[in-house]
Amino acid sequence: MNQHDSHRFTRFGTQASLALAVAAALILPLRVEAGSFQLPTDNAAGWARANAGGSLFANDPTAVYNNPAAMAFFTAPVMQVTGTGIRPSAKFNGEFKDQQGNAVSGNNPNGFGKVIPFPNMAFAMPLNDRITLGASVTVPYGLVSEYNPTWQGRYFGTKTSLQSIALSFSAGFKVSDQFSLGFGIVGQRTKAQLNTMLDPTGTADALFGAPVYPPQAADVQLNVTLKKNMALGYFAGAVFKPTAADTLGLSYHSRINQTLSGSYALYGGALGLGLIQGGPLLFPNAGLPVLNPNGASANAVLNTPAFANLDWLHVVNDRFSIAASLKWTQWSSFGTLTLTSGGSTLVSLPEKYKNTTIYSLGGDYKLNDQWTLRAGIGYDQTPTNIVSRDPRIPDGSRRLLGMGIGYKASEHMSVDFGYQHQFVGKTQVNLTNQVGLGAGTMVGSFDDHGDVFSLTGTYRF
Repeated sequence: MNQHDSHRFTRFGTQASLALAVAAALILPLRVEAGSFQLPTDNAAGWARANAGGSLFANDPTAVYNNPAAMAFFTAPVMQVTGTGIRPSAKFNGEFKDQQGNAVSGNNPNGFGKVIPFPNMAFAMPLNDRITLGASVTVPYGLVSEYNPTWQGRYFGTKTSLQSIALSFSAGFKVSDQFSLGFGIVGQRTKAQLNTMLDPTGTADALFGAPVYPPQAADVQLNVTLKKNMALGYFAGAVFKPTAADTLGLSYHSRINQTLSGSYALYGGALGLGLIQGGPLLFPNAGLPVLNPNGASANAVLNTPAFANLDWLHVVNDRFSIAASLKWTQWSSFGTLTLTSGGSTLVSLPEKYKNTTIYSLGGDYKLNDQWTLRAGIGYDQTPTNIVSRDPRIPDGSRRLLGMGIGYKASEHMSVDFGYQHQFVGKTQVNLTNQVGLGAGTMVGSFDDHGDVFSLTGTYRF
């Protein structure tokens, strides 16, 4: 092979590696989007109790979505608005290396330092002493992680933003003074922003098995924007009062199937974008996707999992109540995630998440007719593991500690404040990036924790 042919072969190989990089980068962020970012659809009192007891406390409007059977025991119309802010933190300690074993340039910021606000609203109205109707707006899933495009872990992700807003309608039916049933439907709107940086020269070196180009020399930014306007699901619940002091609740929310649609865009120099465009033409038998350097459509299936709650409330006396909850989420229902563009499958990847359970214990203590103190503890398992954990969702199992206070201003109006701290600790990460993303490595751990602040206003008609 003469020098000209060798140069052409090297250039062709780089083009192929760039095309592979784009295909892999489009899928990798979506794979971790199916991770541990499920949010409790709770009010300030619930956050203070570490989410213990679900919606079994008297006239709690979160029952509209959480367990509509509890609405059947409401005595009057009630409306509630909650504003919640979550401030997660995840600081990485370790090292990033490129395909040749060199340290990746850049800094190492905390990509989770911002407060993420979200609302929950609910309204319930008894039609008679047997039937209560309700409607709610909740945010059952949400996540924002954002690093600058020059940070050391940029080849493992720069920005991930996901939000699902759910609109629900439900009804509760009191079968007897001890037993009730509830049913509801939910429409869920989801949008996502998924950005990452590509290392095409690292990809070329990995494919050729030789240092053709220095890694980190021709970064290309890839941004993916996806959304689903409406996907439907259902939920149901039952409430049983075996004694005058005890209440048991069981609820189930279905999996919601949704295909997100949108587009991807590439940002880089003329050489890098030209190589991406030419790869499939120069290697027609390599199975490379046909990608447009000016951007094109993208679609991905992102089904949110089914989950079930078992709740218990015990009223000790007029001042003190204690509650407990167990929540199971079927994260293992994620089998394969597939990304398509222009009707062609780019890649399908298996998932590795596991089913999880949350345990919590908490309660209320009434100081007097106006003031109520609340507290709770809990344990929240993570579905992630060291195989798939990365900077986008560096999640670990959480230990929950909640506290809060409630003030009853009048017979109609009350205000509640809740705070919850989530202890996570160190979560280990040991990843080798896909060849298409540059074949770099990430080894170390994230030191995680989180704070939740919630304020609720409730009006009883």
